[in-house]
Amino acid sequence: MESLALLVAIIVAPAMFGGPIALLLSFWRPESISTFRQLAIFFLSGASTLIGLYLLFSRISSGATLIGLMGIATGVVASWRVISKNH
Repeated sequence: MESLALLVAIIVAPAMFGGPIALLLSFWRPESISTFRQLAIFFLSGASTLIGLYLLFSRISSGATLIGLMGIATGVVASWRVISKNH
């Protein structure tokens, strides 16, 4: 049972924490976003969006669907903020 709980935590963590962390990184001093921070934001938001899509379309439960939607929304907004700041 502990290994199942660990597996679920590994699957859900990027969607639950990756997107919000990427969004926070995009709000912190947005006028000077370094290349390293851009890469970190894109990596976290990409992982959050992919895992969020998996949770959304797998129809596990309503909680997983909400976590997936949150991951997708925060990941897309973080990526959009970085792209819009560069142009």
